[in-house]
Amino acid sequence: MLVRESKPTLTPVGLNHGETLRFLLAPGKAWEMTLLDTAAEVVARDYARYGNRDTGHGRGDISAYAFSCAVRINGHEYTLRREVGTQASFYGPWEIDGVHLWLDAVACIFAHAGGFMLEKDWRGGLLCAPDQAARFVVHEAHLPLCPEPPHPWYPNPSGRLDIGDCYHGEDCWMGPYGGIAAHCGLDVNMPAGTILTASLALDDHYLVRSTAAGFNNNRWRGRRRWPDGSEWWLETSHQIRMLAPERTCLSAGAPYATAAGVFVGDFEHTHFNFRVLEQGGDYMLDPWILFWAIFRQEGRQHLGFSREQQPQGHGPEEQQPLGGKRGSAAASRK
Repeated sequence: MLVRESKPTLTPVGLNHGETLRFLLAPGKAWEMTLLDTAAEVVARDYARYGNRDTGHGRGDISAYAFSCAVRINGHEYTLRREVGTQASFYGPWEIDGVHLWLDAVACIFAHAGGFMLEKDWRGGLLCAPDQAARFVVHEAHLPLCPEPPHPWYPNPSGRLDIGDCYHGEDCWMGPYGGIAAHCGLDVNMPAGTILTASLALDDHYLVRSTAAGFNNNRWRGRRRWPDGSEWWLETSHQIRMLAPERTCLSAGAPYATAAGVFVGDFEHTHFNFRVLEQGGDYMLDPWILFWAIFRQEGRQHLGFSREQQPQGHGPEEQQPLGGKRGSAAASRK
């Protein structure tokens, strides 16, 4: 059994089939989830419509896929299902018994675990696949994702993300780049020269790779160490010029770079990554989770997606968990 205590920042966890997470809330209260099964399937094969001619990461025809898991939470069984490569990639968490739950990835998506997707960004040390059968994020629903309000990472007056603005329309988190390779990050199209700002107060920031050092891209990292021991890495790529001295602290909202102008390919864009290191684990997570928190903080009505675009298994009304008892989860039944 994996035991984690609730804390002011979100908690990522990996589980194998049959393993249980015991998430400790208030003193004497525990929330338990057991992973029963995982699955993945291709749901659309029309990648050619994107017109992406890059063959450097493999070539296939997958334009959208879905993955799911069966879990038992506090004695009731639920099926959680996600889509990738459609507008439903931008989803809200399930709320089950007072806990927000994100299903971030399952291993069976990937070819090494019997699935259909390769890793796109492995040469740069970026891997989407979880180390266990599934990767989740849990957090008490009444708490913000972190102790301070997140600031917009870039100007976004609409307060939403559109899958059509993710490079050719496929480069969300784990999106099917080239119809075959999971994109390790989130691409958002924007004009070259767009100013990026620190989404959180940062203890340190610097370029991990730079054209000045002979690399083909400028890749930036900002680090925040929280009092609860968790360390967050916020990362962006394709910067043009740094606006703040490296190896210094940044306040939330401080401009740090001009974006979307180096090694961008067919569309000017910024590549976002979100990484959490804590309790012996290193977790690459969907950057959308942070964008969700930003939009929520700003009071956006649909948190980045319309009601019609919400993924299967997450709607505005309660549904029954398996076993017939009414619950608070917006999760689908088997």
